[in-house]
Amino acid sequence: MFSFAKLVETDEVEDAAPTRARSQRRGASTSLDRVTFAYPGEAAAIASTSLHVDAGELVCLVGPSGSGKSTILNLIAGLLVPTSGRVLFDEEAIRGPGPERAVVFQDAALFPWLTLRDNVEYPLKLAGMPKGERRARSEQLLRMVHLWKFEGSHPHQLSGGMRQRGAIARALATDPAVLLMDEPFAALDAQTREILQGEVERIFQETKKTIVFVTHNVREAVRLADRVVLMGTRPGRILREIAIDLPRPRRIDEERVAWFAADVASEIRSEVEKIAKEEADDAWVAPGGPVHVDPRRNLGSGI
Repeated sequence: MFSFAKLVETDEVEDAAPTRARSQRRGASTSLDRVTFAYPGEAAAIASTSLHVDAGELVCLVGPSGSGKSTILNLIAGLLVPTSGRVLFDEEAIRGPGPERAVVFQDAALFPWLTLRDNVEYPLKLAGMPKGERRARSEQLLRMVHLWKFEGSHPHQLSGGMRQRGAIARALATDPAVLLMDEPFAALDAQTREILQGEVERIFQETKKTIVFVTHNVREAVRLADRVVLMGTRPGRILREIAIDLPRPRRIDEERVAWFAADVASEIRSEVEKIAKEEADDAWVAPGGPVHVDPRRNLGSGI
């Protein structure tokens, strides 16, 4: 563990340390082997689930709420421990968080009191990297996400899309082999979202990292993925895996993207309707179905 005093000392002593050449870490495989996870006293969030992601592959997880998409991400990150089964990184069991696996959340979660550059450098500082080297690394990453001229800005001075690009840069700071992205663009407007989809695709092609990306947006999944994994719920499980054999770069409005997305969306729709029917009473009908007037719901009578 690194103390604050040691970090301060490192800054003072190694301020002018020469930048050493860095070899970029490429993607590594990760997998779930018959994994079940349940919180104590609750039903299983995922049950007997197996999934393999190849090194350098971009896989998108899609499905209704409660299907275990974020649970899978947290298991790979080492933030959760499986109830049964194994979670593997490069064929070795994952026993906790590690710098080779980085997470980007829906909320950028940048430290508001630090500049953008200091946010990106923070994990490198914790790792004890000399200041000169981490300065060079943060510049490289901020240029990669086109934010270098905002390196001295604080998060409140940046737009939502800029903050998410900063979060991606910080996640890449420790040169992880696997990048885990949990609905990172869900809170953004459509135009910004499309721009950042292009950024993720570009970074993926440049770095050859393995990316596991959770989204509710089917077109986003098809736009980005080498493979889309469709999940169902009650309990969380994998229903189908769809290879997206489309050339890159892609656009979200391409006809072939729309065709794949419609195929995936039809399966998600049936799963959502099944859940709604299980949760609702006998008056529920599927969207587009006939509307029946139930006298028990005449709440305005007598007014």
